[in-house]
Parts: sequence; C-alpha cells; structure tokens
Amino acid sequence: MASERAANAANPGGKAAGQGGLPAIFRGASFAAVAADESRAAEVGREVLLNGGNAVDAAVAMYFALAVTLPSAGGLGASGACVVHNSKTMAAESFVFAPIAAPGAVNGVSFAIPTGVRTMTLMHVRHGQGRWEQSVSAAERMARFGVPVSRALARDLRAGGALLGSDREAQRIFGGALAEGSNLVQAELAGTLAVIRSRGGVDFFQGTFARTLSDQISQMGGRLPLEALRSAVPQAGPPAGENYGTFGRQRVYVAPPPAAGAAALAGWRGQAPGGGTPADSGGFAGFVAVDSKANAAACSLSMGQLFGARMVVPGTGILLGAPTPEAASVSPIIIAYPSSGEFIFAGAGGGAATAAQASGFVARAVVEAGQTLASVLSQRRGQGGFVNAVACPSGLRGGATTCQGAIDPAGAGLALLAIQQ
Repeated sequence: MASERAANAANPGGKAAGQGGLPAIFRGASFAAVAADESRAAEVGREVLLNGGNAVDAAVAMYFALAVTLPSAGGLGASGACVVHNSKTMAAESFVFAPIAAPGAVNGVSFAIPTGVRTMTLMHVRHGQGRWEQSVSAAERMARFGVPVSRALARDLRAGGALLGSDREAQRIFGGALAEGSNLVQAELAGTLAVIRSRGGVDFFQGTFARTLSDQISQMGGRLPLEALRSAVPQAGPPAGENYGTFGRQRVYVAPPPAAGAAALAGWRGQAPGGGTPADSGGFAGFVAVDSKANAAACSLSMGQLFGARMVVPGTGILLGAPTPEAASVSPIIIAYPSSGEFIFAGAGGGAATAAQASGFVARAVVEAGQTLASVLSQRRGQGGFVNAVACPSGLRGGATTCQGAIDPAGAGLALLAIQQ
C-alpha cells in the first residue's frame, strides 16, 4: 500500500515509463491521440491507448478520471452527450444522458439524477474492447491516494469554491487551502469507484450501491427512489447531423435532442458563438479520443453550473449535478466517411453553454477552410468556450502525417499523442 501510494504521488496520471508529456499541438505517423479539459484525465486516456485500448476505452477512462480531477465540471453527477464513430461498422452512435431532476430536492435545492455511469457502461459494452476494470482503476487510484490539484480545478475552486460552504461534505472535501499542486484525496469517491470497477456500472443504478445512494440522499432530506434511478435511461441511437462534401460523401455527426446538436451544426455552418473567453469551466467539460484504427469518441459533460448542485452525497463522494436550463446545451461533433469508416475530425468543448457551437465552428474552419487546428484555436482564444479536438484532414489511415490534436490555449487542458503498435 505504501509503495502504491508513493507511485501515485510520483505519477498520478499513470503514465508509462518514457512517455513524457508532449506539447499541446502535435503530429504523428502512427497516430492515436486524446485531448481533454483537464491534464491528468488526458494522461489517463493516453495510457489506455498505449495499453491497447480503443478510443471508447480511453473516453470511458477519461470520464471517470474527470470525476476525480475536475468534478466541478465532470463529476459523476454530470449530464452530457457522447458520439462514437466505429470504423469497423462504418457507423456512428450517440449517447445522450440529459439532465433529469430528482423527485425530491434537498433543502429546496434541485439536483439531477446521476446517469453518467449508466451511459459509460452502455457505451463500453457496445464499442469498447478492453476490460472494464482498466477504464476505472486509474480514477480510483487517484481518488484514493490523492492527485495534485490541476490548473483547471484550481481555477474553478477560485471562482466557485465559496459556493460550496453551505454543504458540509463539499466543504470538507474541497474547502480549506486547496490550491494548484495541493494533494486532493477523495476516499469516499474512491470507494464508489471501487464498487463500479469491481461490480460493474450496473450496480450504480440498480444494485446494492443504488440502494445506498438512495438512502443517503434520503438522509440529506431529498428523494431519489430506486425506481427513479432505474428508470433514468440514457438515449442511445443514431446521431443527428448532415452530409457534407462532394456527393455528400462525408457525414457530420452531432448529438440529437434534447442535447444541443443543433447548436453544433449552427457553428459548423459558419455561425460563430457569442460570448467571450471563459475564465473557468463554468461547469462544462469536453474530451475526445482517437485510436490508430480510426475509431473516435467525443463527449461533452455538464454539471449544470459550476460545481453543479454544490452538494456531495455523504459516504459516496458524488458531487450532484444541477438540472439547470443550460445543462442540456452540450454536443460533441465528429466528421467521418460512412462509406469507408475513415475519420476526419472529433471535437468537444467546455467552459460555457456555447461550447457546442464553438466546436462546430472550429470543425468548419479546419475541414472546410483548410486551416490548421492549432491556428484556428490560437486565433479564437476560447471565444464561446474551450474546444478540444483531434483532426486528420486527409483521413487518419490515408494521411496520418496530416493529423493534429490540440486543446484551446485559453483553457487549462492537455492534448497527447499515443503511439499504438
């Protein structure tokens, strides 16, 4: 146990030996990559790719990692939307877990039913190839032994840490003198992740853990009956979108309603998002993963507002999301060739409710206007939201040397290359 704790302190992201961080913009021949709004979540995703996982395995691992490293925007209580492009089936599938208000508020504060774990379970069953345990273990380890507070979380704590003062559990975990580089330990969340790792995601919404979660929320004064937890089902099916290119050979995939795929398409059609550059996550986060076989996964998450409902369920470490009107305003975007399974672009944004539109706008500048991903993000400087993206304008299999990955320079995330054998 002591040796594992020491190893985690030295290498919280679980990076393989000799795999140091690369600049935020990179290119590679044998191309696989991740990009996320928080650096250590990106490290976890890359490690999954390096160990033979595919894009969905990496995306699921980044989801759980964000619950530890950036719970203000991507906790287990977040709602969201994902789009997966499967190069083998040459098709895409969307997974929308919209915000659903629980039947009973806590002290007058409404909270969303946690459905993200159920969504990741379904997504992994349909498209993952690695072991489920490998997608959860890194997050569990960081929660149990601690992880340095990243720049992204430090910004959110400065902006919204004071809002957590009315909840004793939230204040205990995130209060005090936490600053960038401080070691953040979340023992109760580690226990929850251990259950998810060992018993599978199903236990979260209809097993022993589900009953524990329901009971704990009752003790807080709220109501989340088991039936409400079981009936909150993610929407899986064909993405929304449109054809593009010569003879409509390419397909633009976005999340269908009630998610904000329409906003992502508006950006794709050239409508720039409003708003300035966010100063923090605003309760929104995004991440993408692409593997060397041209599979891609992109997810956008929302806590509804910074730190969500600003309540942590005792004994679980789960920061609850807030079912605000803005919570559903998320959508990633993926562009690919349905006829060949070739991948071109994957993007997902955070920082603001307009990040979906910003992601579409960036995609258009790269794919249609032929600008480099790095230059587009540099010029925009986060306007309307931080965009994380991976792009292969000539196709990954046909022209991997043109592939690029980047995070918004105005944000605090990380993009990393993974050389897959």
